[in-house]
Amino acid sequence: MVTGGAGFLGTHVVELLKTKDCKDILIPRSKFVDLRNQEACFKYIEKNRPNIVIHLAASVGGIGENKKNPALFLYDNLSMGLHLYEASRIYNVEKLITCGTICSYPKYTKVPFKEDDIWEGYPEETNAPYGLAKKILLVQGQAYRQQYGFNSIYLLPVNL
Repeated sequence: MVTGGAGFLGTHVVELLKTKDCKDILIPRSKFVDLRNQEACFKYIEKNRPNIVIHLAASVGGIGENKKNPALFLYDNLSMGLHLYEASRIYNVEKLITCGTICSYPKYTKVPFKEDDIWEGYPEETNAPYGLAKKILLVQGQAYRQQYGFNSIYLLPVNL
């Protein structure tokens, strides 16, 4: 299952998966399942029982949208991640792959960025709600591995 599989990054990931002989790739579209809604997310995972979930879906905007809708970007991204982790754990998904954002890094980070630098301060204010919502996926993955032995990975691509 590839959330955001019809988006910019997701379409490329889905095409790559197809070249690797992956069959039955689920691409949940937001008009059919609202991953921000816990019940809808759980029902979708329970019904479809994906082996692997690649979570690329995100509620995003540019600088202007980030300034205008910070709570929306925080809520949407945080709730999708929270629900997908818990549903994946409950319904025995083999692996959950989540995607972070460079917006999670502190405002004043030395270039080149290093993985450990992600914890060295607060993100740039305009991107903070989105960046912190995505960064919590890293913490959630670590917590789920520690408590439940859940298999997940947090990928942090450079700016797309």
